[in-house]
Amino acid sequence: MVQNNVSLEPINPKELIDESGYYAKKRTPVERFLDKIKPRTTAVRTTVLVGFVVFFSLFMSLWFFWRTLYLPEIQQHARYLAVELDVIHNPDFQIMYDKKQIDVDTWLKERLGVEYVTDPKQYPDVKDKLLAGFFTDRIEKRLAQEIKVNRDDVIVFFKLKPLPTIWVQTPDMHGHWLKEPLTTYANYHPELIFGWLFGIPIIACIIILTLVRQLNRPLKRLQNSANAYSDTGTAPYLTTNHGPLEIRQVNQAFNHMMYTLEQIEKDRKIMLAGISHDLRTPLTRIRLTAEMLPDEFLREGLIYDVDDMDAILNQFISYMRDGSDEELSETDLNCVLQELIVQFQPLDIRYTAHELPIIMARTLSLKRLIGNLINNAKRYGAEPIEITTTVVHDQIQISVADCGEGVPEEQIQDLMQPFVRGNAARTIQGSGLGLAIVKRIVDLHQGTLILQNREQGGFEAIISLPINF
Repeated sequence: MVQNNVSLEPINPKELIDESGYYAKKRTPVERFLDKIKPRTTAVRTTVLVGFVVFFSLFMSLWFFWRTLYLPEIQQHARYLAVELDVIHNPDFQIMYDKKQIDVDTWLKERLGVEYVTDPKQYPDVKDKLLAGFFTDRIEKRLAQEIKVNRDDVIVFFKLKPLPTIWVQTPDMHGHWLKEPLTTYANYHPELIFGWLFGIPIIACIIILTLVRQLNRPLKRLQNSANAYSDTGTAPYLTTNHGPLEIRQVNQAFNHMMYTLEQIEKDRKIMLAGISHDLRTPLTRIRLTAEMLPDEFLREGLIYDVDDMDAILNQFISYMRDGSDEELSETDLNCVLQELIVQFQPLDIRYTAHELPIIMARTLSLKRLIGNLINNAKRYGAEPIEITTTVVHDQIQISVADCGEGVPEEQIQDLMQPFVRGNAARTIQGSGLGLAIVKRIVDLHQGTLILQNREQGGFEAIISLPINF
């Protein structure tokens, strides 16, 4: 039967319900779907949002320039080309200057640079160009409408080098070409266009990475400090004299919390000293008084109770003094186990030393940890007590097993809670803090603790400690 003097169950934060009842509300299917597609980290969310704004702005700029500048200019130039073609193909068209007739082809070439090319050697080598074709296709379409011919019968080709030139061919030209230099387009440099199209996104990405880095670095420091305090009981203070105001305020609040916890820790140590001194003194006097009692039965019972109270007091102090203030040092687990075997003589402990790596650990805390497991096996199990050590990947596993009756499966997990004691078969005396102390020391070393019944009988505790702690 389980005897629970005091049950201190850990609180699951997910079970907390705030005033708004947020955790109590069920998530709708739409909310669950959005949770799946939304980026999980702030860095990715910031990148997506800023990137969307940048590319949307770039797209709208291109669309604005296209609709208000380039498309009207293309349409106007197509009409201009139609007029040139009409002049060239109209035999009755004349140009008079100072009562003298001027040759139309000569005038077009000298004044506008337009040339009607009939020499096949000067014909352009027409090639498909993706970017230029986007513009020439629209000129072809508009020019076909102006001269009233089929769209497929009009060819417009743009040549950039050595000078920007546009070449036009229509059915009336019988395979010849109209050549018109675009001198104003010589001011358009591809480097500027590519710099605008790709430079802005690249600069935006650099800005995004800078912003994310400035945001994530202090958050990472805060996370590391919080994890360090959870693992070791100590954490460095965070800087509050530079960085964004919000980050400095968070760091200041964290530092204040750390200061408060340090004061609580100091008060706890003072309380431990008071318990150790103030309670042990009257216990010693009671024991001396009990030893002078004439009644042997009453004397032995009272001495037994005093010893039990002293053992419980030691467990309370050991639980509160979890070893977090002990410095890390190089620890040889074989030496620790050999010392414990000598300490618990003449207890039947079976252990064969194996080659184990030296680890950085709190030696006294580990000794107290394994000593508690051996003591539990002695008091609640049966001899022999078997201790085995193995190296699995980057961890050292220590197993302490007895040959007793074991523990009901439904009670195993509760044994690691403070003040929880096992069934009557394994409960003799104690406060229920032995395994709780073990669990705290294991957590302090970032290890894991597994409690289980053995198939061949008995109870087993398996401790896994990281080698590179």
